[in-house]
Formats: sequence, C-alpha cells, structure tokens
Amino acid sequence: MNENSVTVLFPPPIVPLIDAFRSLEVLAEHYDLHVLEGPEEDLARFMEPSAAKAVISDAMLLAFALGRQRGEPLVHCPLRSRKGSADEYCIFTLIAAAREPDTGLALEAAATLRVISFEFVFAMATDLLRRMDRGGFVLERPSLHEFRAIVGEGELFEQSIEPIGTEATFRFHH
Repeated sequence: MNENSVTVLFPPPIVPLIDAFRSLEVLAEHYDLHVLEGPEEDLARFMEPSAAKAVISDAMLLAFALGRQRGEPLVHCPLRSRKGSADEYCIFTLIAAAREPDTGLALEAAATLRVISFEFVFAMATDLLRRMDRGGFVLERPSLHEFRAIVGEGELFEQSIEPIGTEATFRFHH
C-alpha cells in the first residue's frame, strides 16, 4: 500500500485526536510538551478540559507505542488539517475498533500499520477509547467493508498474520 495514494477527510472533532499523533515527531525531537497544548485545547471544545488532557496523554502513549512497534515513521498530514493519510485513518480505525474487537477490524488496521505486537497496541487503543468514552467523546467505528474500501484489501494482511496459540503474531515477509 502506498500511504500517499489515500487521503481521507476527518470530521472536525477527530482532528485534535489525530493531531496528538501528528505532534509526536516534534515532541520526540524537542521534548517540548507545549506542542500538545494545541490538540488539548482543540479537543476541549468537544469535552471537558481535564478529559481532553487525559485523552491526549493516552493518545501520546499509543503514538509512542506505534512508533516503536512499527520501526518506521507514520505518514502524517499537517497539524489541524482535516485531511488525513492512510496511516492516520488506520490509527483512527484501530482506536474505534476497540469497541467491538471481534470484528477483525482492529486486527486488520494493526496489520496495515505493520505493528509487531497486536495485543500490546490493541490494549493501549482500548484504554484510549475508554478514556474518550468517559469524556463523552463519541468515536464512530467504520465497518470492515468501509475500511477496506479506503485502504484496500491488502495482501499485507493476508500474508502477515499467523496465529500462534491464542495470541496473534505478525510475521512480515520481504
């Protein structure tokens, strides 16, 4: 999948959440926590400020985990842009899919993101979704059909995941 070939348009309330992931590169380079104030303030328009701060904090934990799991940077659009990359759409989908984990949507989103440990990343996405729920932030989950229509029915998914016991493991073939 070519991450630059897909652009999605996020609804305005989703943008601050995605901006937390977009801020990771600046945060990692300069370790300036002020970079998170913009996404926090923007998200606080849709929920209580203390809840927005907690959501952005959990989003940053997931962003760090995704960065380490993936081993390569995610493709991002500019801050405050409603336009989103395929990677950003997969992040959104992974989080939203935590509401109904048995659909296969979360597993497919994680595989498309090329994460190594599904269980670890999914647990963090579930924590983030719960935090958002407590803040009254509604995140709509796309269907598997909608997800595939946007990112494609990748060969990556079909070849990358081999279950071992009860835990899913990703294996990447080059």
